[in-house]
Amino acid sequence: MLLDGCFILHRLLKYARIARREDDAAAASPSSSGDAPSSTSAGAEDEYGDDLTLVFGNCWVWQFVTYDLLLLQNQIPFFVVQKLFELLRTPNETNNDDVLVAGALRLFRSLQPHSLHPRPTTIACGDVHHILHLFYLSVLPHPAKEKMPRHGDAGQRDVPPSELEQWVPCAKELEEAGVKFRARKGGFKDGATSFLDVKFNRGVLEIPALELYDYSETLLRNLIAFEQTYPSTASHVTAYAIFMDCLVASPEDVRLLQLSGVLVNHMNGGDRDRDAAGLFGRLSHGAHLASNDNYLTKVIMGVNNYQRARRHQWCAALVRNYFSNPWVVTSLAAAVFLLALTILQSFFAAYSYFKPPKQ
Repeated sequence: MLLDGCFILHRLLKYARIARREDDAAAASPSSSGDAPSSTSAGAEDEYGDDLTLVFGNCWVWQFVTYDLLLLQNQIPFFVVQKLFELLRTPNETNNDDVLVAGALRLFRSLQPHSLHPRPTTIACGDVHHILHLFYLSVLPHPAKEKMPRHGDAGQRDVPPSELEQWVPCAKELEEAGVKFRARKGGFKDGATSFLDVKFNRGVLEIPALELYDYSETLLRNLIAFEQTYPSTASHVTAYAIFMDCLVASPEDVRLLQLSGVLVNHMNGGDRDRDAAGLFGRLSHGAHLASNDNYLTKVIMGVNNYQRARRHQWCAALVRNYFSNPWVVTSLAAAVFLLALTILQSFFAAYSYFKPPKQ
């Protein structure tokens, strides 16, 4: 544990220096001019100058090390890292433990998903159990935007079970009912602060873009395992995985969400759409969470109510069957125009008959 703690401390301090350099560069040149060093160049310069990097290699090796740090079975108490930081701190190092959090947030920036908020919420070192918990806190929705319910939170009990008997239909069925999908942008005010910030309003289901890589399943699975083993935590990732599993029931659903920008599939393999569809099914398998007891309850209710409304189904069917082809729309517009001209011609003919012009 002592050796692991020293290794983790080394990585966090390393990325804290990278984050500090990037902040200094951004403060010196806020307009992103060509003279300012980019975050990539700053990180690469620090990475290649590292002794451990010279021993273990570059690039893909450290990516696998980062994934390994976030496995639930590899976690060590964060206070071990804090204590080592206190003992090994040099006179030039700051006395603020927040440098460890800053280093971790910079380290997590290379992973997907990560925080979408331009300025991540301050996380106190004393509230962190371990590295996986710190990553978990960094990807949760911003607390100022939404109160995060926990397992069995009374905040969601005002929804009777009879009103919410299931989750949501698949993306294809929702599209046939007139629901539109849109990738939600990140931002300060109405934007998303996390990939978990799902919103439904007036028939539009907005989901922040999720980039899928080969490591995504392992990363999300460990976040879900953390939620399932720590009952006092929120159930956001579990609810999100089940919600996405309902939306993505087939490769056709994956393609639909890709066209709308909600899913960005970088997975390797022959049938990537089928692999992406199976990913969410494997994630939600064995996860226990009620559809009326999670942070997506209002979204689920809104989607189901909209999908069940017959007028939305009729409008969607009308557009799909008669207005999906642009030539049909053009022909209809031309027919309406000709009909209007015919009506005007008939009107003026009748008007001139009953009221002939005076001689």
